[in-house]
Amino acid sequence: MTKSALIVVDVQRDFCEGGALAGSDTLSLLDPLKATIDEGRRRGKLIVFTQDWHPTTHSSFKANGGPWPVHCVADTQGSELMPPLEAAPNDLIVHKGVGVDGAGYSGFEETKLDEALRARGVTHVAVAGIATEYCVRATALDAAKAGFETIVLTDLIRPVQGSATEGVLQEFKKAGIEVSPSSAWLARAN
Repeated sequence: MTKSALIVVDVQRDFCEGGALAGSDTLSLLDPLKATIDEGRRRGKLIVFTQDWHPTTHSSFKANGGPWPVHCVADTQGSELMPPLEAAPNDLIVHKGVGVDGAGYSGFEETKLDEALRARGVTHVAVAGIATEYCVRATALDAAKAGFETIVLTDLIRPVQGSATEGVLQEFKKAGIEVSPSSAWLARAN
């Protein structure tokens, strides 16, 4: 049974270059992330994609009094996974931020992701994706709080603001989260 999972956080059209709320240097993330996903699948690791999946009335949107432009509205092109990424039949897709209220930053927030991972025998998670200081941060911290051994893949994360990365990586280390490149995760047996 699968013991390790890769959680790919919010690599969606709206968070990539040209999108409504693009992170920094996201296009350089796509090919290495796809290669890591493909190798993880070959090694029997569970792949999890989180996606912001907001209603048009989401409280985080500026039009509704929040701080962000409209982004990742459910069932729109902006909410789709950014090519060349695509989910395979055995992957797990988690929609987050589906209610009107709440930030919806974490893949664990009101999604029952922890239960889904445990049901598949997962004890270790790796976290990659966008944005380092928001959704990647919240997902990794919540994974660790939920009792999963957690690693953040430093070569496969992208921030909104590049200057924020070092402080977030230090926060991860203080929380007992490993901070390593994807090669370290792939080298593990499970």
